[in-house]
Amino acid sequence: MREEVRWWIEDAERSLMKAMKNFELEFYEDSVFLCQQSLEKLFKGLTIHLLKRRPDKIHKLLSLYKPLEKHVELSEELKNFLAQITPYYYVTRYPDVAMGLPFEVVTKSFAQDCLDKTKEVFRCFQKVTSRR
Repeated sequence: MREEVRWWIEDAERSLMKAMKNFELEFYEDSVFLCQQSLEKLFKGLTIHLLKRRPDKIHKLLSLYKPLEKHVELSEELKNFLAQITPYYYVTRYPDVAMGLPFEVVTKSFAQDCLDKTKEVFRCFQKVTSRR
């Protein structure tokens, strides 16, 4: 695995760990943001690794995942999740986008669901991210 790919994937894994820690601290909006970021980094690293090209400079998770689908097919539920969590790149950071304080908009149950599904996406890609 190229060093650049390893950087992306390790940073994705670290973002997921930070999402879990923020959840424990009850910073649910930060947890959801970091879930989105971890998936974005994972897909960008895998684009370099599997498709041998630079990733697009976008945040839309479904668009980043689509070219990777031929390597790992996600369930419809997980694809729907990618579409659902994408806007939280913005919603969790800007009160005017959230139409209120982000911590008032993101619930504990939503953050837990995001964590669970993010971990599931990581598990789906585990075979292709293995650095053995």
